Amino acid sequence: MRRKPCEIKAELSDMTAELEALAGSEDVSLEDLQEIQAKVDGLEAELERETKLEAAKAEILARRQEQVAVQPPVEEIVNEVEEVKPMADVKVISAKTKHFDNGRDAYEAGMFLAAMGGSRKAQGIVNDLNIGTDADGGHLVPTPLQSTLINLLEDYGVARRNCRRVVMSADTWTVPKLSSHASISYPSEAGLISGGDPQFSQIQLVAKKIASLVKMSTEVTEDSVISIMDTVVQSIAYSIAVAEDTNLFKGVSGGIVSAADSLEQDSNIAEVSCANVGALALTDLTAATVATGNPIIGARNEWFMNATLFHGVVRDLLNAAGGNTLSDLQGGARPSLLGYPVNFVNVMDGASASGAGKAIAFFGDLSAAVYMGERRGLNFKVLSELYAENDQLGVQCTERVCFKTANPELIARIVINA
Repeated sequence: MRRKPCEIKAELSDMTAELEALAGSEDVSLEDLQEIQAKVDGLEAELERETKLEAAKAEILARRQEQVAVQPPVEEIVNEVEEVKPMADVKVISAKTKHFDNGRDAYEAGMFLAAMGGSRKAQGIVNDLNIGTDADGGHLVPTPLQSTLINLLEDYGVARRNCRRVVMSADTWTVPKLSSHASISYPSEAGLISGGDPQFSQIQLVAKKIASLVKMSTEVTEDSVISIMDTVVQSIAYSIAVAEDTNLFKGVSGGIVSAADSLEQDSNIAEVSCANVGALALTDLTAATVATGNPIIGARNEWFMNATLFHGVVRDLLNAAGGNTLSDLQGGARPSLLGYPVNFVNVMDGASASGAGKAIAFFGDLSAAVYMGERRGLNFKVLSELYAENDQLGVQCTERVCFKTANPELIARIVINA
């Protein structure tokens, strides 16, 4: 059975995550890796074919609709129009959407959620189009909706985008951590070569739930469903991304990362202190780059700070250092610092930060230092009674994830000490 590009994308994302998880395992064989890689290559080829096919089909449907619109008499095309399913409307197919691949995907997602909330009209459309079902009994969530949310989460979330992601096969999952490398010796001719194997320890990941709840009008029509779905998925993705970032960088009471285990409070992370934000100096920034010690081979060190700190304090330090040309000042400071990229983390304390212990900047390689475990993907539930008095539906989205710092020595932070 031919599949849609969005379904192939979702499977390709899962296979890529599985390949990364196997690559980090000690029990994996070369044959296993080659088998998964072959599947990934096949999915990429299939995605390219289906994407071209969908584009060609949409173009043909659009041209056909234009021809039907100008061809009399109407009586000859009544039966044909009655047989066309709602999704064949060129207005829906060609409608513009901010976050979905096309108008069709946004329409199906909206009808699915409305049907879950009890809309009979939407339930009829869902049944006609077989939205969310397949030969094996049905998907929990339409693939376009889940894929769109995952893509937005990766765009908004700094933690999700930078940490090393691991697929968890149980609520508690153990991953290996390389504690020491192979030893080196300098034997004389015909001398004994001393051995020393790499040493591994274990990191335990424990998944916990993150949930988001937004309201959606029950007055979902073909004219408004696409814009409504753009708003809903954007709101959910932004809220979950903010929650993930807050948990990792600052910790949340009762959240998936406690304050003591967050990057701001982890006692094993190297620390550089300054009296206050106004006292931050270039020497503090250079000290943070040194505090991570000898980074691992291939480390991708980056900066993580609030945008207000960079543009309101760090940029002034760079300008005051001299050596800037007129074009540099007119173009503005690039988001890099001391040769390393800068990631803006909105949940961190910025230029107005105060209070001892507040972390205002991090430096290091999160892809090597922090694991993000994913136990379960995004799951939806529509609450039809919660906002019934306002004729609205509650759209609830949950996931089960966790963050765990495996190599704190690869990260340094700058904190206020007064």
